Amino acid sequence: METILEARGLTKTYRSDGVETPAVRGVDLVLRGGEFVSIMGPSGRGKSTLLYLLGLLARPTGGTVVLAGTDTRRIGDSERTRLRRRHIGFVFQQFNLLPTLSAEENVTLALRLRRRPAGDLAREILAAVGLEGKRRRKPSELSVGEQQRVAIARALVTRPPVLLADEPTGNLDSEASERVLDLVGRFHAESGQAVVLITHNEKVAERAERIVRMHDGRLMGD
Repeated sequence: METILEARGLTKTYRSDGVETPAVRGVDLVLRGGEFVSIMGPSGRGKSTLLYLLGLLARPTGGTVVLAGTDTRRIGDSERTRLRRRHIGFVFQQFNLLPTLSAEENVTLALRLRRRPAGDLAREILAAVGLEGKRRRKPSELSVGEQQRVAIARALVTRPPVLLADEPTGNLDSEASERVLDLVGRFHAESGQAVVLITHNEKVAERAERIVRMHDGRLMGD
């Protein structure tokens, strides 16, 4: 399979009051189309920062991210946004749903931001994650597990080639976690989507085809 996402010598250092704190240190990573990779390690070791860099939500201090053949070091913010919207879907631990919108409206918004016709797509994807009967409910009217399924539906509705998931089961009980992981695995298998899953949980990481471990900002290999 062709490479869809690549990190080359990626570093990220935060500076505060004259003190430098390295979060990501010289990371090289290749993600091929249709591949499912888990990045595993303890909390506070740079996993989420790496995901934000891979997803073009933050700029690296050094190195670059190549997405769909484009070296993002060479493009401006507006082009980075267009590239991200075209190729990447996100699932966050905190869901990031808009509280005043219904489940269906949260999903539809993802289509509108990408200037795609909503049609019945939002309803279809909510049915696929088992929430067709709750599409008009707002996040506060849904369980935590149901909110995460809405977040997954929102990430998948635009059919992005890459799904980046940051501790997607971190706030869920074991039953809800299994359902969410089953959904991610099913969509990966059906659509050929590439997936990067960040987790500190060995059992969750084992859902992937390849596990990469991260420690103190460095990838330690498979």
